[in-house]
Amino acid sequence: MPILPKVLKHLHFQPKLLSRHVRSTSERATAHPKGPFAPESELSSLLPRFEVAKLLVDNYFDRIHWFMLLFHQRDFRANFEILYSLPSTRPPGQNIATNNRVGQVAVLLAVCAISLQYTTDSQKQALARHGVDLQALQQRFLTALKQKLLDILSLGSLETVQTCVLLGSYYLYQGEPGLAWPLCGCGLRIAQALNLHRNLTNSASARQSDVQPSLAARKRGWWAVYEIETFCSMMYGFPLSISDSDCDVDELDPFDEYSGSTSQAQTSEQPTLLFFKCYMSKLSRIVKSALTDLYGTHRDLDRENHPIMSHNARLQSLIKKVQDLDSRLLQWREGVAAKLRPTTISDSGSNQARVSGHSDQNVDKTFEEHLFQLQALALKLAYENARILVHRPLLSYKTIIREGGSRQSAAPDPFQYSIEICRDAALQISRVGSVPNFKQVYDTYAVTFVSLHLFTAGVTLCIMASLDPLSREAHESKRGVRALMEMQGLLKPKSVAAGQGLDILRNLMSLVMAKEIDSMFEMEQPASVNETESANQSSVLNLPHQSADQHCERERQPGSQFRTATLPTQRECDMNSSEPDQNLLDAPLQLDMPFDCTNFDFCENPSITEALLDFEQVINYPPSDTVDDDTSSSHAGELPSGGFHVGQDQGWIWGWNYNA
Repeated sequence: MPILPKVLKHLHFQPKLLSRHVRSTSERATAHPKGPFAPESELSSLLPRFEVAKLLVDNYFDRIHWFMLLFHQRDFRANFEILYSLPSTRPPGQNIATNNRVGQVAVLLAVCAISLQYTTDSQKQALARHGVDLQALQQRFLTALKQKLLDILSLGSLETVQTCVLLGSYYLYQGEPGLAWPLCGCGLRIAQALNLHRNLTNSASARQSDVQPSLAARKRGWWAVYEIETFCSMMYGFPLSISDSDCDVDELDPFDEYSGSTSQAQTSEQPTLLFFKCYMSKLSRIVKSALTDLYGTHRDLDRENHPIMSHNARLQSLIKKVQDLDSRLLQWREGVAAKLRPTTISDSGSNQARVSGHSDQNVDKTFEEHLFQLQALALKLAYENARILVHRPLLSYKTIIREGGSRQSAAPDPFQYSIEICRDAALQISRVGSVPNFKQVYDTYAVTFVSLHLFTAGVTLCIMASLDPLSREAHESKRGVRALMEMQGLLKPKSVAAGQGLDILRNLMSLVMAKEIDSMFEMEQPASVNETESANQSSVLNLPHQSADQHCERERQPGSQFRTATLPTQRECDMNSSEPDQNLLDAPLQLDMPFDCTNFDFCENPSITEALLDFEQVINYPPSDTVDDDTSSSHAGELPSGGFHVGQDQGWIWGWNYNA
């Protein structure tokens, strides 16, 4: 048949088609017969003088690039030099505009706009000598990029993806997630249209030396999109748009030969600055799995994607998913190089190098060590935040013993374990302020990244402290919140998110202290004390004559004397000490056997629910509003009024009506 030879011919020339496809991002030159390409001329007219642009590019690679690693520094600088060497005007009649040039101009303007936000005092003075008004120049750049966004998106190039990532991350870290999210979505769609999420390295043409740099740049672009999309979903509850089953692109190569930082380290097998991005991308995949399996529509499906009908079966599945994710997190942590591992951030003061504001091909070792420490700090915060995200769903439940049942001493309590993990992770975050290089985050692009994680830890500790306000754990949690508030106060001038989080934590702590006062003056009769102590000798309750739902409903009634006191385990005893055993805290969730539901039921944990309702109240009231005790208690069981949306807020995972 005539069709078969055509198919074979097509397959025969597939490597050439692939090579052409990979090169398409840099070879899209389009003639515009109707006149010059307006976006190019308008965007190019905004480019500052070479001296100003060079200062801003140098500052970008000192203070921002280590965190983003979006493109190869050598290639970017080479294109930057070429861009400024081209004539500003063209001969009459030569109406040729290249999409590549327009994309490069857009990327450069985005780089300069972000860099202007993080200039040092000496750089501000240098720019002033050139007659530059920093705020006015930054506003011109951002306004032009907004106005020409559709023209930039229509290019459909790798530079378009990079521009979307830069602008999306900028607005995200400036406290505008509603603007950052659609920008990241545009970058994602274009990245998918360019097949950045697909593996193109297996063909002969893809292994050609002239194609390899393009492939490396494509991988960086994709993983940057993947990371920021996952971060937006994790922090603000936006829906996920990436399907891992549709992606087969390779992970980033920590020894990328086209990266300037790998030339010497590749022979010695020493970590490079690119290791950070590789680890963060792997962690983002775990976080995305948690968002999908624990918070998305897959949470009520089994491994074969079949619906789970029984409530107990759903909780069993939830426990198993948390266990698997917990193990993946520990494996990730163990795979991190010692220099960047979250638990080995250096306490040495000798490495506190001050950022010089000048980049060079041969990076000074002291400056490189400074960047390694900042990267280790970022990984530490991301790891601890992921632990909270993974274990949060189990906090909403507790176990109860059925009539005639007995709890085996060897049976683990996954719900109590998750409480301990969330508390420990938040305390770990609260201690990063003691790291010598923490203050150096102030002048880097990671300042809002840090602030968002501080807020998550603060909310977690406030909830933990409210469970038993007079306990030693509550006291340690409040000390942690105090440390977090101090750090937010330090970062507030540079981060909108830090200021917002600080206001919320102040109100949350007011509620925690009010609960502590109530507990302090709450007196019980000796008989009821004995009854309460005997009823709370384990983390599960024996209910001989009522169902789990009836018991939970009774505990929610005003007259109930419920508190989440539990029999201390060895892990709890270690956590009560001033120096908890890190080996125990770092251990994965180990369930040697499936959690036996034969003698157990599950029900809502009313103490957690009450704490979450308090948190939601604080979110609903402006920071200047005050809530007296009567008002606080009267609204404890009501739905929030107004325009509050848990799904698109920093504290979305702590919504009172979360239903795993």
